[in-house]
Amino acid sequence: MITIIYAHPLEGSLNSAIRNALAEHLRTNNQPYHLIDLYKDGFQPAMTPDELRTFFTGTGNSSDPLVKRYQDMLRETDHLVFIFPVWFHAEPSIVKAFFERTCLPGFGYAYVENGTKPLLTYIQRLTVLTTSGAPTEVLVNHFGNMIENQFINDLVRNMTGPMDGRDSAWLNFGGALSPSKEALNAHIAKILERF
Repeated sequence: MITIIYAHPLEGSLNSAIRNALAEHLRTNNQPYHLIDLYKDGFQPAMTPDELRTFFTGTGNSSDPLVKRYQDMLRETDHLVFIFPVWFHAEPSIVKAFFERTCLPGFGYAYVENGTKPLLTYIQRLTVLTTSGAPTEVLVNHFGNMIENQFINDLVRNMTGPMDGRDSAWLNFGGALSPSKEALNAHIAKILERF
């Protein structure tokens, strides 16, 4: 099952065009998928005191029905897809909060003697689709390549484990402040080749 985690507050954005094109492609090709739309779902990024107390039990349980639904979707996932804008050279805070509130110890990972052990190792494919005002090469060469180095390698792989032998990709539509329709369509076509 493909699970798309989408984070953008505005309809009509480049990110929504990418989401819509991917969803249409999956429907047309009879590929089942879940869509987690963090803003539309009203996902609250702030962890409550009760959630923080539960966090340290290591059970992976949440009292929030929305978080439980997200966990159920992730249990069925073998291809995880993120769609979000790059803000301040990294993922939006609501995406990080998704991990903090959903991928709890005992669900996303477990604490072990030498650190942590990933628990979402059944996820075999990872696709990160982003847009940025800065060109991709600027994000990579001048701002520390935070999407690959921190988001993918540190955050996501803490839950899935190393993607060695598995498929992962980051596709960024960079310099996207005033893109042409042709450039956006070419980028979307490249994305759809992965699916």
